[in-house]
Amino acid sequence: MRNAPMMPRRGRRRGMTLVEVIMAITILSMAMLGLANFSRLFQHKTQTSSDLALGGDLATQKIETIKGWKVYSTLVTTYNNITETFAADPVYTGFTRYTKVVQCSGCPTATNDYVTVTVKVTGRSLPTTGISKTTIIAAF
Repeated sequence: MRNAPMMPRRGRRRGMTLVEVIMAITILSMAMLGLANFSRLFQHKTQTSSDLALGGDLATQKIETIKGWKVYSTLVTTYNNITETFAADPVYTGFTRYTKVVQCSGCPTATNDYVTVTVKVTGRSLPTTGISKTTIIAAF
């Protein structure tokens, strides 16, 4: 047998180099950080959206209650300047609802008699201005 000179064997590489492992970990870490930031923002937006819906529901509930009031002449005295804070309610905890009912200036006249009802809800993650809903109720 003839002795062949020692030549490096060229075969398939097995495994990954240290540089490849470090690059893979770096890319994976960046993806995980991006996912964590997305999750945080998603949770914040979901909570804000939920609070906007609940605040709108509170305002609508009060307006509908006032619309259903049977004695028009007592609307202002019954509902004006009412502030309600929801501390014990499990769904609406942290909200405050302010109701203002104002009869039109110069009213009542024979042709012009109405009240303006404004309900404002603040609290939780709502904007500092809160949510306001307004309706007008004419004499009936």
